[in-house]
Amino acid sequence: MITLWNQTPIPSAAAQCRRARRLRLCCAAAAGLAGLAVSVLVFNPVLALDAKQSGTIDPVGAIKKAVESPIHFTGVRYNSGNRRDPFLNPIDLSKGSKPVDEELAHGLAPPGIAGTYIAQATLQGISIQDSGRVAVVRGADARAYFLREGDRLFDGYLKAIESDSITLVRETKMKSGKTLTQDVTKRLRTQ
Repeated sequence: MITLWNQTPIPSAAAQCRRARRLRLCCAAAAGLAGLAVSVLVFNPVLALDAKQSGTIDPVGAIKKAVESPIHFTGVRYNSGNRRDPFLNPIDLSKGSKPVDEELAHGLAPPGIAGTYIAQATLQGISIQDSGRVAVVRGADARAYFLREGDRLFDGYLKAIESDSITLVRETKMKSGKTLTQDVTKRLRTQ
């Protein structure tokens, strides 16, 4: 120890190192015991239950109570009374008030003219024969198909063949069970 005039004694560097080493060892031992107690209680709940039932009091009892008591969250429910609820979107509420009737999905389209939508079909020509009229229609696969009245496409059928146009009927099935029909006329491009 070095003592200066009118001051407290200053410990040497070696004494300070020894004191710091003892302090670190004590802290490490205390942390190790606390970690061991938590791991025993968390990973082995049977031991924790036995210790609780036997009534033994150990120095880690405070940790044991923190692990055993579950956290309960209480939610607060909003009561709007006669006012508009600020947490709900008013646009969604107005849409939900009237039922929306949507179109049903058609599924996977088969190959050929049976898998061609009316919007994809183009009229290439019309053949007039003794047996009737035949429409030459180009499908979605860029092939030409010869159609008569009543032949089906993916979303409708061929209703009538005129001398320069055809009339197709587009059928739309809705979720409510209704079937909507729409007449579509395709004309030849004569120049």
